[in-house]
Amino acid sequence: MVAATKATKQVTTETKRKPAAKKVAVPTKKASVLAREALAAKKRLLKLRADTKKAIEAAKREIVQAVEAAKVALRFEKQTAKDKLAVKKAKAAGAKKATGNKATATKAVSKKAAPIKKAAAKAARRRRQ
Repeated sequence: MVAATKATKQVTTETKRKPAAKKVAVPTKKASVLAREALAAKKRLLKLRADTKKAIEAAKREIVQAVEAAKVALRFEKQTAKDKLAVKKAKAAGAKKATGNKATATKAVSKKAAPIKKAAAKAARRRRQ
């Protein structure tokens, strides 16, 4: 039984190795017509190649433009962030100055107003008496 399976395997591998005989198809058109069709197909292929080259070049140009636009936008965003930070710092510095100025101003006003307040208080007492 084992010998029989080996024999069948050898036969199938031998048949696989042999190239199948190619059947030549009988042309339905004349040679001149087929030659014209082949030439037209070649022209279509060349046109397609030219079109794809043009499309590839256009895509490359678009990519370059998009990259440049992205770089410009990035620079703009960085500058905007710097400007915002500078404005924030200026506001913070202004606020510190303002609070410092307010504190000194209130101290100065209170020092100047102290004698006036005392005089007003004395005048009010006098009026009551």
